[in-house]
Amino acid sequence: MSIIRILPEDVSNRIAAGEVIERPASVVKELVENALDAGTTRLTIQVDRGGRSLVRVIDNGCGMDAEDALMCLEAHATSKIRERTDIGDIRTLGFRGEALPSIASVTRFQLRTRPNDADEGTEVNVTGGVIQNVGPTGCAPGTTVQVRNLFFNLPARKKFLRSIATEESHIQEIVQLLALAHPEVSFDLSFDDRSILSVQGGSDMRTRAAMLLGRETVAGMVPVDHADDHIHVTGFAARPGLTRSTRRDQRTFVNGRPVTADGIHFAIRDAYHSMVMKGRYPPVLLFITLPPDRVDINVHPAKREVRFREHRQVGEVVSAGIRQALRGLSQPEIIPSPAQPQMMPAAAQVILPSNAPDTADAAETISPSPVPSMPGPSSAPAYPDALPPPPMPASTSISAADPDELLRLRVIGAITDLYLLAEGSTGLVLIDQHAAHERVMFERILQQAQSKDGTGQGLLIPITIDLSAADANALRENLDAMASLGFAIEDFGGNSFIISAVPAHFPQENVAGMLHDIIDDLRDRPLRERRADEGAIAMAACKAAVKAHDHLEASEIDKLLEELGNTQLPYTCPHGRPTMINISFAELEKRFGRRA
Repeated sequence: MSIIRILPEDVSNRIAAGEVIERPASVVKELVENALDAGTTRLTIQVDRGGRSLVRVIDNGCGMDAEDALMCLEAHATSKIRERTDIGDIRTLGFRGEALPSIASVTRFQLRTRPNDADEGTEVNVTGGVIQNVGPTGCAPGTTVQVRNLFFNLPARKKFLRSIATEESHIQEIVQLLALAHPEVSFDLSFDDRSILSVQGGSDMRTRAAMLLGRETVAGMVPVDHADDHIHVTGFAARPGLTRSTRRDQRTFVNGRPVTADGIHFAIRDAYHSMVMKGRYPPVLLFITLPPDRVDINVHPAKREVRFREHRQVGEVVSAGIRQALRGLSQPEIIPSPAQPQMMPAAAQVILPSNAPDTADAAETISPSPVPSMPGPSSAPAYPDALPPPPMPASTSISAADPDELLRLRVIGAITDLYLLAEGSTGLVLIDQHAAHERVMFERILQQAQSKDGTGQGLLIPITIDLSAADANALRENLDAMASLGFAIEDFGGNSFIISAVPAHFPQENVAGMLHDIIDDLRDRPLRERRADEGAIAMAACKAAVKAHDHLEASEIDKLLEELGNTQLPYTCPHGRPTMINISFAELEKRFGRRA
């Protein structure tokens, strides 16, 4: 007896739904893309309870007759392609014919549609992939798709949905992305009858960009417009002083489709090479247009990833477009401009041994110093990545300094405004200024949080910040936890917030910038999910601490060492990296051949 069987249609549709429909935002994406392909000029998206209870998408597109209204619910039924050769020349957002049957198989689904030239429309009701009834109905020209009770027949899948606020933020983000890609279309989005977004077709692109990235971010960006042969790149790129701690605000569109492509990220990084610190990411919004046969969008089930036939040329055009937009700009004042260190000749370089663990940490802000002036395309890297540090002998003996001795150290100076060099009773001590100050700030904020005081230092002038919708939702979910750390943040409506206090000892310079970095971390992991909030405190301490290449005066160095000596755990930063290493005089004598 054969053990291989063809799956029933309802089972195969549920499997397909697992690939295409990950969460309510996936439903919204597929339905909105269908409406855009149908030629709509106005879209209304209504959502209840984060899309768990209801997603309704109303368009004024071409609509469908009764035959097509039923056919569109069949797997792999589509009007977008007809022949094999059409796959290489796709000009629509959808083309596989998987979305509607996949959605209908895991929801209570209703379709109401009417062509422009018809007197009446058609209504189809489906429950869990089974058609319940079909009949004529009165409705406006266009199509309305109503989806209720997502994953009602897949309880295991339903458990993986996040909070209503989180699901709403994902929905809002995808609608904003599609609104950016289609400026000719009006979009209206509401959550539980609350208007969230309303943008008219033909509105200014900067206005639409501000919906996604926030007004303050877009104000710090310059327009990009560059073409080479058949590739055209437009959009906006941030000035070098405007950066984030993640790539989340680097958005790219290819032929009207929001996508990700590693080659584009590399091109953006190349364009900003030596203009921003390592580990920092300038926001960009790029629209790439090229012939459909030069790009493969049939890579990912949700069509999020693409491959370019001429990926190198696309990357070069993107880099050239950003560099052209930034050329001639002076470096913003918020970028420090330390003097370049004088390097010894290669033959004379002294290598100090170290058995310290690798210090690469995605959460850290330590990075090479930015170059003060803007280079041309041919500038050599200021800190070439191709030269790894030489391996250290296994016989070296380096230990942490005695914390009591920190108070008795004689400071010699700073090395590239990154490491502090001091002399102790047993040898030389190298101190990472960022890691050391991070430990100091961590214990201060932790002590304040444990005291349940929650009182921060008031700002002389409250700061108003305007965030992207996703960042605003992340902050709203964490306002209580942020207050326990000493932040006083008030929701000002829309995506704006007022900051009137920050944790004690928190630096008041560039509060908005540091808050942006904290929010980046919040979107990855809310404060309530962190053990005893120590992860959140470590995050706040990292943002508040002096950075690599921040210049410290002698008095500031003395104060930092004194404060570090008074901490409970001066040896490491909150992330586990060492704050200091001790190179004994005996080790130095051995290295210089003065003793065996």
